[in-house]
Amino acid sequence: MNTAIGTLNYARLIWAGTALALLQACTTQPAPSPETASGRIERELVSHSLHIDAGEQRVLDTPHRSIKVTESRLYTLTQLDSTGAQLDQQDQFQSLPWANQLVDLAVGEVRISRQTDQDGQFRLNLLDEEFVGLNFDEVRVITLSASAGPGVQTETTLLVDRDLRSKLQEAEQLIYDNLEEDDVNQWVFRVQRLAELGLNEESSQLENMLILLTTGDPQLQGDFIQALGEATPGE
Repeated sequence: MNTAIGTLNYARLIWAGTALALLQACTTQPAPSPETASGRIERELVSHSLHIDAGEQRVLDTPHRSIKVTESRLYTLTQLDSTGAQLDQQDQFQSLPWANQLVDLAVGEVRISRQTDQDGQFRLNLLDEEFVGLNFDEVRVITLSASAGPGVQTETTLLVDRDLRSKLQEAEQLIYDNLEEDDVNQWVFRVQRLAELGLNEESSQLENMLILLTTGDPQLQGDFIQALGEATPGE
């Protein structure tokens, strides 16, 4: 009698353990994905384009300009059920910075490339070293172009102001001509002349560079700093 009862209890324990295992398996099984439950979504590329934003003012009257490039894609999204029948269709527009890509620049006879940053931007500066020796008097148009593959190209242009062209020609000499052949007063003239031309950034950069270059000669450095302090614009 006791043996029969024990056997019955053992069977019940086995059945309870099996049921618990099955229950745990059901609760841990991942739910079907939305795509499996409701079918699938197909995405078709309709158009792909680039856009160069060179600023609202097309005429360049300073040596610098911030350029931004944007990449845009238009997709058609089609939702299908489990049998492949169309349920819904809509457009999806995507616009992102054209990050870490090359933009080609044509400035007179110079052809160079600039890489965009994470925001799809780069800085155009006509006083960069790549343009040294360029005859700015003959530079009328700057062409910027970008390509993301066959059929995905864009191009835009900037015009160069006449007054800027003459400033660039003079500024290049003030910045890049041999500094070692000049004395302290000529250094001061270069710094101040750049400021008079409205090129304050270049004026400050040249001043800081001259102070850095004379670090090994405290006397010369002191003379330059003193001359800067004593001079007045226009001297």
